[in-house]
Amino acid sequence: MQNFTNWITQFLSFTGMNESVSTVLAALIILFIGWLIAKTIRKVVYKILKKTSWDEKLLGKVADGVDFNVLISKIIYYLLMIIVLMTVLEAMGLTSVLDPIKGMLDEFLGFIPNLIAASLIGFVGYIIATFVANLISVTGNFMDKIAEKAGFKDADKLVNIIKQFVFIIIFIPFLIQALNSLQLNAITAPANEILSSIFGIIPNVLGAAAVIAIFVIGGKFLTGFLKELLTSMGVDSLSEKIQLTSVIGENQSLSKIISGILFYFLVFFGIITGVEMLELHQLTSALNSILTLSGQILFGLVILVLGNFIGSMIYNSLSKSDDNKFIASIVRVAIIGLFLAMSLRTMGIANSIVELAFGLTLGAVAIAVALSYGLGGRDAAGEHMKDILGRFRKN
Repeated sequence: MQNFTNWITQFLSFTGMNESVSTVLAALIILFIGWLIAKTIRKVVYKILKKTSWDEKLLGKVADGVDFNVLISKIIYYLLMIIVLMTVLEAMGLTSVLDPIKGMLDEFLGFIPNLIAASLIGFVGYIIATFVANLISVTGNFMDKIAEKAGFKDADKLVNIIKQFVFIIIFIPFLIQALNSLQLNAITAPANEILSSIFGIIPNVLGAAAVIAIFVIGGKFLTGFLKELLTSMGVDSLSEKIQLTSVIGENQSLSKIISGILFYFLVFFGIITGVEMLELHQLTSALNSILTLSGQILFGLVILVLGNFIGSMIYNSLSKSDDNKFIASIVRVAIIGLFLAMSLRTMGIANSIVELAFGLTLGAVAIAVALSYGLGGRDAAGEHMKDILGRFRKN
């Protein structure tokens, strides 16, 4: 460009023009020629981009009034015009104005190859990630069957989630390389650290997801088999015989409840194992505490059901005679109360309160009996005791 400027200046000097006039004319000629070249290149770039329809293929349908072909061609045009204006200023000898602008332009033009390389890497990564993610849709019926076995009703949503996950796994390495090619360490270094840490935990996430999926699918199969086995063994009819329908509800089956509890604990074990693989120690500790508490509550409920069964059995045995219904009710309430206290203690719910309430209840009964015998009610209490003993002897 410098040689071209000198040639025009020398040519005008040969015509006998003043040096100042020839310098200005040379600058104007350079400006006009540069403007024509920039305008021509803008039109050529616009036509090439328009013919390829790259924006619709890559970006899809864009908003109304937004034409990326025009935008890119204008950017190229203005960059060329900046170079032309710098050449004009250089031809006029305005170096003091030109040097800062030239330094900025050199830095920008030096950054363009890095920007192009980053764009190409990102574009290639996007194409590859999109292609591989779209292969998930080809599986079709296979993914639907897996979703049905795992208990997912909306298979399309599951396929979309898997597609997005596969896209992210493939695209992140390309994105890291694209950021590195920009060579802007102040900006790209923190972003690279974040992306690298995300990419580093992906194997753990995949392992945790696989473990949880195995527990869920295996739990579905195992609990379904257990439910059929318990039903064939007559467990549901047994719940009616031991009067558990009042506890579990008439519309519920004992086999379904047992299989549901087993499925809950299996999935919970799978979640804890998956969280341990992610090295989330605090969350693992919290889940272990919840699992321990769930086991205590389950065992406490079993004790309570057993107490209800024993109390009902003794009540039915003692209440065969109408005279013993009162005593049978007292014995039943006492047994259920005892098992309730044991159940609450097993659950770990307010142990001191349970012990205090149980002790106060027994103490109150003892004091009431003592007072009934000591405060003028001895005769009545004695008659009542004789009546109770007589009923026992009769039985």
